[in-house]
Amino acid sequence: MSYEINIMNLKLSALICFLSIIPVTGGVSPAAADEVPDPEPFPPVPSPAQLKWHKAEYMMFVHFGMKTFYPSSNHMGNGKEDPGKFNPKHYDANQWVEAAKEGGFKGIVLTTKHHDGFCNWPTGTTDHCVRSSTWKGGKGDIVGELVKACRKGGISFGFYVSIIDHNFNATGSEKYETYGEFYYDQLKELSTQYGPIDEYWFDGFRADKLKMDYRKIAELIKTAQPDAVVYDSGTLVKYLPDRSLRWPNNHGGVGPDQNYRVNQDDKLIWYPNEPSLILQGNWFYCGKPMHDLEKIKNYYLQSTGHGVTPLMNVSPNKDGLIDKDSVGKLKEFKKWVDEIHSGDLARGKKVAITADSVRGNHAKFAADKVADGDFETYHATDDGVTTTTIEVNLGEKKEVDGFILQEYIPLGQRVESYAIECMVNGKWVEVFTGKRIGYKRIILEGRVTAKKARFPATYKVRLKIRSSLACPLISTFQVAGKISGDGK
Repeated sequence: MSYEINIMNLKLSALICFLSIIPVTGGVSPAAADEVPDPEPFPPVPSPAQLKWHKAEYMMFVHFGMKTFYPSSNHMGNGKEDPGKFNPKHYDANQWVEAAKEGGFKGIVLTTKHHDGFCNWPTGTTDHCVRSSTWKGGKGDIVGELVKACRKGGISFGFYVSIIDHNFNATGSEKYETYGEFYYDQLKELSTQYGPIDEYWFDGFRADKLKMDYRKIAELIKTAQPDAVVYDSGTLVKYLPDRSLRWPNNHGGVGPDQNYRVNQDDKLIWYPNEPSLILQGNWFYCGKPMHDLEKIKNYYLQSTGHGVTPLMNVSPNKDGLIDKDSVGKLKEFKKWVDEIHSGDLARGKKVAITADSVRGNHAKFAADKVADGDFETYHATDDGVTTTTIEVNLGEKKEVDGFILQEYIPLGQRVESYAIECMVNGKWVEVFTGKRIGYKRIILEGRVTAKKARFPATYKVRLKIRSSLACPLISTFQVAGKISGDGK
């Protein structure tokens, strides 16, 4: 009997020793992950197409067509331009793609047809297209070559297809009785002849005055391109509520605190803004150089920095190339964007990150997830807990230039109010406040997203989520060190 007891005591001692050496990180439990369920989605949530759009962060818009060869301050055209003048002798789609990649763009959206009605592909709907041009003896296809180059370069591709068509208005068509039929067939060609499309961009200018069968167009997109996101200008959201992007009422940046949760036809849907920004002269190339770098930086901060994905327009010249000056500025721009996102002080060796509330007291949702560089991991609280404080002890006093915040939006937009505080002379000092965070919020001292903010040198910072519609999910709380050469 005593022998059996001694054996039991030995086993119990071994178990105690084993348990004592299991690591516990940040005071949270090492229990199996499935013991603490992930938060439930807080609808509406982005569709896969919309989430891919968010993660692109900024895209290249390319206006290229007949107006490139009729440069003026009027980008509209009149539809009476001579297709014979369209002759981009050195057109190189691969050069466009390389320029886009050097600027950090994840994709290109091309004007396949602008308001003048000239088609950048050999359409069967009209002779007002590349078939009637002198370029490549009428055998070329701007769209086809660019699609091929984008796929080769590993970036996405989108179609701008103007709803307005001045050439059709001026000449009509022997083949089509209505413009709606004509336009639908153009969309059908683009939707079925070039493989997968990542985005459709429908210009909303006077779209409400055209008698178009938008339901039929929506069904075409659903069938032919089920994974495409659609900038709809208010024309298609009724029929494609799960993938639409909306017009922000201006060609420029958007304001802070972007709300993706929009009531449309008495239904709450995910409907973010997509700004479109001119980086060079007019929409089409007209000999003017690209804007100075500071203006481009501000455009980025007023769009990507406010949680949306802008289209930033670059205009190829008559040769069919993006000029060297533009490419050089795009490289400088990407270098600056990369610098903003590098050097996170919250990822230093001496850093300790804690939170006053952790979901299930589990390491999977611990505070340090905000500084692991992985968007797919996040700090979370228990259900019903709609506030949290994440504190970052930097280990030593550091110069701070700003912050980058991200919510884990695949499960919805939640945060309604937050503040950032720095420890100064032993006291917490509030240095910034905001409402919504969304996919990304970039807060840089003295710049357009935080013009009046001043961030003191400090060894401790904290993010306070003051209110949230559901348990907050914070993917990123980056503490940016001083950014070299960042003119304010």
